[in-house]
Amino acid sequence: MTGIKRNKSNDDDGDVVQAVYGDLITFVMMLFVLLFVLSYNKNKTQDFVTEMQVKFGERMEEQQVSMTTDALLISRIEHFIDKNKLKDNAEIVVDEHRVKLILNPPLLFDSGKANLKKGSGALLKSLSETFKEVFNPIVIEGHTDNVPINNKDFRSNWELSFHRAYSVVRYLIYTKKYTPERLSGIGYGEYHPIKNNDTKENRAQNRRIEVNVIRISESDGV
Repeated sequence: MTGIKRNKSNDDDGDVVQAVYGDLITFVMMLFVLLFVLSYNKNKTQDFVTEMQVKFGERMEEQQVSMTTDALLISRIEHFIDKNKLKDNAEIVVDEHRVKLILNPPLLFDSGKANLKKGSGALLKSLSETFKEVFNPIVIEGHTDNVPINNKDFRSNWELSFHRAYSVVRYLIYTKKYTPERLSGIGYGEYHPIKNNDTKENRAQNRRIEVNVIRISESDGV
């Protein structure tokens, strides 16, 4: 019986074609999945893209890693805002240096006071849980409007803003056991407004506490 001889070169070419075809099919499938995710949940887009890059062996740049971290953090902050029904009293701002949560002081402080108000415990607990697994440096900022303060506790808006920031820092360190090295508090008083102080509504927005998560990369060594 005559045996059938296979051409080794042709077999090798066939293997290559099959491999390329298989990769193409895989790519097309992943593309459809990606399009589905993009249309289903825009908030998770960056996380999904990064995961796909890892699976396909792409090298991720530090900026991409930072963006993914930001996306996860922003998702947590959005959950915090929704959970506590803070849509009208909280805002997220992102720039090249930080991810920022802005809170209006009435949520945590009475007018002209720097002690955390009674009834703010649940909100503070939720706030601490939101940033619990964040290992970036966190800077708490206090801000006021330009109306001069008039009470015996503080001589200026600057003092009031600092003590408010410190009250939040103190809570996170001593009550929630945050690592002190990651936290700092700053008071800016009336000198960093986000609105002109020409209306009651604008002044209300300038009175705020900011939780700033500083963006870092592996090369920073933080």
